[in-house]
Amino acid sequence: MKTRYYIIIMTMFLAASVGAQDQVQAFRYSQVYPVGTARYMAMGGAFGAVGGDFTAASVNPAGLGIYRTSEFTITPSYVINTTASNFQGTTIRDQATNLGIGNLGLVTSYNSNRTQGVVSTTLAFGYNALNNFHSSSLIRGVNNNSSLLDNFMLYANENQDLDIFYEDLAYQTGLMPYDTLAQEYWHDMLPDPGIGYDGYGEEQVRMRETWGYIGEYVFSAAMNISNKLYLGGTFGIHAVRFNEDIYHQETDVNGEIPVFNAFDFGEYNSTRGYGYVFKVGMIFKPIQMLRIGASFHAPVTYKLTDDKFTEINTSWDRNTGLQDDYLSSGLFSKEYTLRTPYRASLSAAVVLGKLAIISAEYEYADYSTSDLDSPGYNFWDENITIAEDLGAAHNIKAGAELNLKPFFARAGVQYYSNPFEDERNGSDIMVYSGGLGIRTGQTFIDFAYALSTKTELYGLYQYTGDFEGGIETSVNNDTKSNFMVTLGYKF
Repeated sequence: MKTRYYIIIMTMFLAASVGAQDQVQAFRYSQVYPVGTARYMAMGGAFGAVGGDFTAASVNPAGLGIYRTSEFTITPSYVINTTASNFQGTTIRDQATNLGIGNLGLVTSYNSNRTQGVVSTTLAFGYNALNNFHSSSLIRGVNNNSSLLDNFMLYANENQDLDIFYEDLAYQTGLMPYDTLAQEYWHDMLPDPGIGYDGYGEEQVRMRETWGYIGEYVFSAAMNISNKLYLGGTFGIHAVRFNEDIYHQETDVNGEIPVFNAFDFGEYNSTRGYGYVFKVGMIFKPIQMLRIGASFHAPVTYKLTDDKFTEINTSWDRNTGLQDDYLSSGLFSKEYTLRTPYRASLSAAVVLGKLAIISAEYEYADYSTSDLDSPGYNFWDENITIAEDLGAAHNIKAGAELNLKPFFARAGVQYYSNPFEDERNGSDIMVYSGGLGIRTGQTFIDFAYALSTKTELYGLYQYTGDFEGGIETSVNNDTKSNFMVTLGYKF
């Protein structure tokens, strides 16, 4: 399957064809950024050795063993994602918002009334959000150098084959005719010295909207052994929903291009499916003030279905005799299996009596081990590319909580390293967070705010065979604000 270099974020292999998009999917659904409760988020997600929070079911299930009472929590979450794109010297901001559920959970704890052996056992059932795909970006600028049609022409002439999603649409609608004498495809924006036309100069607009989520339904159990050792396990069912709408328009705004007026190209991708995973963890207290945690998450096995649809509209100058046209690829679907990398973490927490908690966590995930499979296709090329282009991610989290009963103040920071072997293809992600809590009797309410930042190099398309210099790109700065509130009741 051939590789294209447009309509996808360059941090995802700079690729977006039917084949290369599979590699993008493997990376996208292997990434998780647990949301959970407001307390978890406010403390920077550094909860591997802290426990006593429902989010532990998705992070380190041993943390559920800290519970001594039963509890119900629900966490609404409101996300604002702002993207500032810089293309051809023009910067434009766009925004997407989403109201969702970060957490919904029930924990039941059973005490044995003993101080040695199995002191208590805990069961937990519920839901934690793991990733939010809502985003919107707008790119606009006048391009005097290339067109998306150059990408279609490049691959059509190179392969002498017309992809039904791309080149075939351009050919069938007259945007990319075939020269039988030269035996190659061409388009009207190419320079024509014979009439004194230098080429291009069209205005380009690219809009990209994504939405969806990864959520985990957890079934967890944990035990407290002699108030020293806590063990836990989780069986998780993952739900995936992802949708992507891409709209690309090129217009002869200055009326300089012969015959051509405008064309619109649209691409629509969606993924749906489910997966399952097993997680185990432990927390050990060598002394009362110190907790050491470790967890292991087996690879998630997903059964996914992709849907894809493309379309094109053409518009020609008046009095040319050419008819405006529309054509679509039709809807195509495929099913496949994805196995994500395993994840492992080490963590520690210092408990300063009833005054404060300071915690830190390290997480390891090797994205090069992601694997795609399907009964009808072996994915050899895609899996080789994944192994070559991706590597290990080293994620670090730290947080603190100050107890000023009945009030709590919290702060945290998260660092997600760039897992790409070529650093230009990825971005580190920083998340800064803080929050407050109020706990009175059996009820509590926690507030959190988290700000994440990253910079992505977005590749619109490749227009020459030169990989380094033949790609139209936009620099996109993403800022995500997450406002959360957790309502809880202990019983």
